Amino acid sequence: MAVKKYSYERDRKVLCSPHTAVYEMASIGQGKLYSDTVLVDTELMDMVEKLFAKLNCQKYIISSGYRTPAHDVAVGGNGKGYHTKGQAVDACFYDRNGNIIPAQIVCCVAQDLGFGGIANISKNYRYVHLDIRKGKRYLGDEIKSLNTVTDNFYNYFGITETQVAKYTGETVNLPEYYNRYTGTSNQIDTVLRAINVEEVYIGSCKKRKPVALKNGISFYIGSAAQNIKLVSLAQEGKVRRD
Repeated sequence: MAVKKYSYERDRKVLCSPHTAVYEMASIGQGKLYSDTVLVDTELMDMVEKLFAKLNCQKYIISSGYRTPAHDVAVGGNGKGYHTKGQAVDACFYDRNGNIIPAQIVCCVAQDLGFGGIANISKNYRYVHLDIRKGKRYLGDEIKSLNTVTDNFYNYFGITETQVAKYTGETVNLPEYYNRYTGTSNQIDTVLRAINVEEVYIGSCKKRKPVALKNGISFYIGSAAQNIKLVSLAQEGKVRRD
């Protein structure tokens, strides 16, 4: 893979990937063209195309691609980030019906595909930052922090593989039971997390109720006795998936 150098004036309508034209990657901010030069890493474009295909997208809209150091600083960067190398893109993805795919879903699928840097960057969870850094990954939620916030977006956002499959169209064949609990805690949420129960079912009595019902606990109110039963099932490796 390599970084290609384009001219905005000469190449603006040239495709740097099947769904991306050079002008979309240009260093433009607040109506200002910072440079005629547009740097685009072919590996980045290949990765974005894989994400586009995986999500069955209709289109995607880039809010920021290549940035000159001055442009990067103007929008709050340090002038040395992956945008300045042509190795990052901020974008919003749309499904086949023209609806925006939530950033939470995009982050999970981008994580699965192996992007080096991924982050939600908008309050309404529509736009995502993607880059191809090597080494330590960056998994962020820039509305809350500029640092890595998790090592797994599925857990962080409470997203299930089934929810992702609604966009990818893939068949999800999950085991009948969650993992067996081998720890020593009796704290119900600690146990559920340890056996890889999705975050959407953890944190409150209301959230745990579907798991309890699936495992024969009717009228779940989060009582000590009910939680002990769930812990016992977890220790036996017998907590059924919802």
